[in-house]
Amino acid sequence: KFPEVKRDLALLVDRQVTFAQLRAIALATERKLLKSVSLFDVYEGDKLPEGKKSYALSFILEDKTRTLDERTIERVMANLTRQFEQKCGAQVRA
Repeated sequence: KFPEVKRDLALLVDRQVTFAQLRAIALATERKLLKSVSLFDVYEGDKLPEGKKSYALSFILEDKTRTLDERTIERVMANLTRQFEQKCGAQVRA
């Protein structure tokens, strides 16, 4: 009835950080609107600092009671980003 919203986020993390850790942080941070987290790209190479890798994550958000507005979506993504930064030292990649 109400459309899902997809947002992508690229994170630079230490090599030992796993997708499972990032997924657990995301699901614990946003229990209400986050429907799924998926990994669509992993990059480790000479363009990154030593000991780092890049994860590209995709998030599906949905509210069963209303259509999500941009402000709500931005708030959720900001919360997720802050938790990734605090819990595993992630940096958002442009």
